[in-house]
Amino acid sequence: MRVRRQLTRGVAIEAPQAPAEPGRRHCEAPPAQQVAGGPPNIAASPTTGAVCASVPRPATATGAASVPRQDAALAGWWRRLAAFAIDGLILTIVTGALWGRLLASFVNRMSQAVAAQAHPAAPGAHGAVGRVFSQTTAPYLIVLVPTIILAVVYYWLLTGYWGTTIGKRSVGTWVVSAENGGSKIGLPRSFLRAVIFVVGGEVMPLFFLVDNLWLLWDPRRQTLHDKAARTLVVRQPPPPD
Repeated sequence: MRVRRQLTRGVAIEAPQAPAEPGRRHCEAPPAQQVAGGPPNIAASPTTGAVCASVPRPATATGAASVPRQDAALAGWWRRLAAFAIDGLILTIVTGALWGRLLASFVNRMSQAVAAQAHPAAPGAHGAVGRVFSQTTAPYLIVLVPTIILAVVYYWLLTGYWGTTIGKRSVGTWVVSAENGGSKIGLPRSFLRAVIFVVGGEVMPLFFLVDNLWLLWDPRRQTLHDKAARTLVVRQPPPPD
């Protein structure tokens, strides 16, 4: 930067000066008269008459131009799929004894029904396969209901207290609020999220498909149960309480 100095003979010359630090005022020796009509960052000191030039600081991106914390690290679809697979495996292992017994009973009854239909003259051969399905409905519901309850409790409590599940934690993802700077969502919203995800998927398989595919075209990678609970799935933990 060059500051113009006015000499006593009325001849103005330019003197090279060392660069000033950003945000500080750089002053020169007093000129013969106060600078007038100059740019707004050039001013004369009212006491000494020294000409001072303010060097602006570099602009930084703040406010609306900055990217929100929770949007900057949204989890990709493959992380969410891997987390779902791990959580599903855990729940399958826990409820495996119930489903294994039901499956063994179904296979045994079905084999007997097929064998009976091979001999149409045998008693009870007619409609044997249909009776197997009707007799299996009640045991299926008896196993399904506690499975749904266990899955809801699993997703509800782990997400509400811990901010993640075992599967999500394994792939480095957390469930945070889409508001409030990416904080934990708490138990009420975690319960709503778990019910829509688990019960909706078990009762309506088509809803489960649409719900989870929604993140592929959503700008914030939200599923339908994310939108209902106002949550995001991100790759960084929520701030401590």
